[in-house]
Amino acid sequence: MNMPYPVYTVQEFAEIFKISRSHANSLTITGEVPYITLGNCKRITAATIEQLLNQGRTRTGNTHNYRKDNIVLPDQSLNTDKPINE
Repeated sequence: MNMPYPVYTVQEFAEIFKISRSHANSLTITGEVPYITLGNCKRITAATIEQLLNQGRTRTGNTHNYRKDNIVLPDQSLNTDKPINE
């Protein structure tokens, strides 16, 4: 991946990942996104961004597949205390 700048601000990082600046900042505070400090400013390296983009995994280590996460099979019930009557 060819990045035009070697480091990005938290705001630029948030724009790349389409999240809010406050959420991006909280990711740096919790250590989920490593950063470097230049004076009083946080900077996220292009290598970190590239790694996150290529990783494609969640904190649990599973790949996302949102369409299948919410599927309820015909023999399953969302309310487990009542059987399905069809």
